[in-house]
Amino acid sequence: MMAENQKAVSIRFNMDDRADRELYLKLAEKSGSAASLTAYVKRVLEEYFSLDIKIADRQEFHSQMLAAIREEMQSQGMKLVGALLAGIGATGTPSIQPVTVSNMAELPEVCDGLPENLQGILAYIG
Repeated sequence: MMAENQKAVSIRFNMDDRADRELYLKLAEKSGSAASLTAYVKRVLEEYFSLDIKIADRQEFHSQMLAAIREEMQSQGMKLVGALLAGIGATGTPSIQPVTVSNMAELPEVCDGLPENLQGILAYIG
């Protein structure tokens, strides 16, 4: 009855083949004297498949995060476009006025605020 619940896998290493011999020697060295080679191989296989699942989960999470970020960026971009269009509509067509510049003209150090017709854009974005 017990044999029905057990499955066996047999691995043969050809010691004349360099790759097989090196793999066998690595497994034997890593298993150490305390654990059997079979138990060690089972543990390595479990860790391999567990790691494989974790990598797949992380890739799925990464894909979901990228999609959410792209969606948010698109949403924020549309808000910005809407705000800019609203600001352009509020200001009308800018009129170009001639400006005379003297040799000693300087730019102000600090701007106290946005023009009144652009304040609505910041409120709309925020």
